[in-house]
Amino acid sequence: MAVSHDLVAPRRQLLAMRHRQAAMVLLWCFVILAVAPFWQTRWGVIPDTSWIITVCERILGGDRLYVDLIETNPPFTVWLYLPAVYLANVLGIAPEYLVHGYSYAVCVFALRFAGFVAHRARFAENSELYTLLPVFLALLVLFPGNSFSERENLGVALLLPLLVLMAWRASGDRSSEPDWRLAALAGLSGSVVVLVKPYYAVMILAPALYVAWRERSIRPLFAIEYWLAGIACLTYLIATLWLYPEFMRDIYPKLAGTYMRHKQYAPVFFIVGIYLIPFITLLLLRTGRALSPLVVVLAIASVAGLVPLIYQAKGWSYHAYPAIVLVLAAMLCRVTERSSAGTQLTIVQKILLAAVLAVSWLPFRYTQKPEPDFVASIRAAVDHPTIGLIGSGIESGHPLTRMIEGRWISVHCSDWLGSFAAAFAQKERVQGNTIDAARLEALERGFLDSKLRELETAKPDLILIQKSDTFWVPHVMKRSDFANFMKGYRPLAEDQIIRVYLRNGSEKITRPTSAPRPFGRARDAAAL
Repeated sequence: MAVSHDLVAPRRQLLAMRHRQAAMVLLWCFVILAVAPFWQTRWGVIPDTSWIITVCERILGGDRLYVDLIETNPPFTVWLYLPAVYLANVLGIAPEYLVHGYSYAVCVFALRFAGFVAHRARFAENSELYTLLPVFLALLVLFPGNSFSERENLGVALLLPLLVLMAWRASGDRSSEPDWRLAALAGLSGSVVVLVKPYYAVMILAPALYVAWRERSIRPLFAIEYWLAGIACLTYLIATLWLYPEFMRDIYPKLAGTYMRHKQYAPVFFIVGIYLIPFITLLLLRTGRALSPLVVVLAIASVAGLVPLIYQAKGWSYHAYPAIVLVLAAMLCRVTERSSAGTQLTIVQKILLAAVLAVSWLPFRYTQKPEPDFVASIRAAVDHPTIGLIGSGIESGHPLTRMIEGRWISVHCSDWLGSFAAAFAQKERVQGNTIDAARLEALERGFLDSKLRELETAKPDLILIQKSDTFWVPHVMKRSDFANFMKGYRPLAEDQIIRVYLRNGSEKITRPTSAPRPFGRARDAAAL
């Protein structure tokens, strides 16, 4: 009996220790989820998400996508957020709250799913990975900063289960194979990142090729997860062409000739320079053994994520989020290998890793949320205003429009089409390409004529002028018809980005809140 007791007691102690560890991990996860909404108030609902909420509301109100309102992205961007906006309108609450809550839910589901796949794969470092679960959660809901709720944020979260599955297949462990249903669900989950932007297919293809190389066979390339992802993408393409022929016929050619031609490489090089810091750190984290398939798969997907960043060449932080967050995840997985091998990090090493995380966060720190005093000054002057914009930046009109409970009158999120057409027309004219210049000039004139009709018909209560747009705004105001239209407005308020003009006679218009609003509700959105 004494021998039996000596064996049972340590097991009980070990079991109790594991229970305490699990409880602490879950507690920290709940703390992160509780802190996240307050942390995100620094950025509010970011411009892209705020605009998509408006698009969803207008579609629910009867407007036709790519006809009555123009979105630069294929329809899955709208479909991704439409359920949350629909539910918010049914419940009569601000969609901003539900969209943020929906984004948290997607991140939690994806991380839980990835953890389940890792558990089934029985990775050697699983226990150490579990202790870092709060850190992985923070990478999805705290680290994104000004990229939280972006399509890239949700897409890369849903890609994680598929990447973990790839690492499982690359491990060479024949004692356990992924269940076909698990693999199929991981493939569908991972396909979302391609549905939001086709460029990110390279983040699936590159690690898939690594798995095939590890297996010395092309058979892994025909695994069920890739079939399901491919079928999802093909179905989506057919649905887009069938439901929205206007996108490929009318919108895409204009995008290709204007917006997609715009490149700015300086911020891209800055972001790539920051990316190299965690990547080099990953390579320097020696454990005495080769990189595990989990680390390699995450690292390969991360490097592949640089391709869309450089190809798009816009320099926006959310374009860099997939690459940066995956290299940080790979770095953390490398740390768990050290722990499982019995090599613990020193205090200095932990401080250096924390510094790497902090530096990697730099592109995501800035905010485009209008200041409360600026918002309050507008709300004090006019209730539920209709709003127009002269400016090329989406951040000039969003989220401000929803924060002041306004109604966006335009079919576009900004004047991006006219601005890029004018800029590239000038460039083509200088280079002697008169035919292309004439085509772009005609596109610009058509845009401005349509915009003037839109403004004269709606007579918006407020006109937002983008102060930082020193090319497009003066270009527009050179036209006498726009200058004459603006004579009916006077300055109301301004901040560093926007100057707000109020239509004469629109002071403190009180619109009945009980009347149906065709573009949905935005109550309490100013809090976000």
